[in-house]
Amino acid sequence: MLTSVMTTLATLLKEHRSDIVRLLKQHGEMTCESLAAALGLTRVSARRHLEILERQGYVAYRAVTRGRGRPSYSYSLTARAAELFPRSYDALACELLQMTQECFGQQGVLRVISARAELVLRHLAPHLEPLDFAARVAKLAEFLIERGYLAECEALPDGSFRLIERNCPTINVAKVYSELCAQERQLYEALLGGKVVREQRMADGDGVCAYRIFPPSSVARASDSERERG
Repeated sequence: MLTSVMTTLATLLKEHRSDIVRLLKQHGEMTCESLAAALGLTRVSARRHLEILERQGYVAYRAVTRGRGRPSYSYSLTARAAELFPRSYDALACELLQMTQECFGQQGVLRVISARAELVLRHLAPHLEPLDFAARVAKLAEFLIERGYLAECEALPDGSFRLIERNCPTINVAKVYSELCAQERQLYEALLGGKVVREQRMADGDGVCAYRIFPPSSVARASDSERERG
C-alpha cells in the first residue's frame, strides 16, 4: 500500500514535495524545521517546497506560540490533499453492486442505479426547468464539469447539440455495469426534455463519451414525418 501511495504522490508532485506530503499525512502536523531534519534538507529548501504546496492548495499552516519570542509555524494537509492519495471508491461501488445482484438479482441492480439517477434528477431539475433548451444543455455541461467529467457542449447547424465528456469518473464501474451508462442517457433526456443519442462510450474503448442531443421540436417534427410516411 505504501508503494502505491508513493507512486501516486511522485506522479503528481515533484522533488521532495511528495515526501513532505507523506510525512504530514503520517504525523498530522510538523514544523518546517522537523520536516527539514527528517528529509535531510536545509530549512530554506524545506520552506520553499512548503510554499509551493501551499500555493497549490495542498498545505496550510498555523502559528504556534511557545513562550516569548517569535511564533513558529506548524504545517498540515488541507482537505484538497486527499486527492493525492489512492482511493478505491470504484472498487467499493462494484462490490456493492455485485452483492446487490447476488442478493436481489438484476432487478435489484437496476433499482439501485435508477434510485441514484432519481436523486440527481431531483437535485438538478429545479435549476434547469426555468431555462430554454440551449441554456439547459449548457447548465448540464456545467454540472458535469463540477462532477469531474471535463464536459463541453457545442451547438450544431441543424439545431441539435453535441455533449462531450472527456473524463468518466465512473468508468471502472461502467465497464462492469453498462446499465450505469444507459441510465445516464435516460437521465439526460429527463433533465433536458429532448432526445439524447449516445454516439461514443469510453467504457467501450472510445476516447470520449459523446451524446447527440435533439430539442423537443426536432423530435416532434421527426415523429410527424414518420406518421406522414406511414
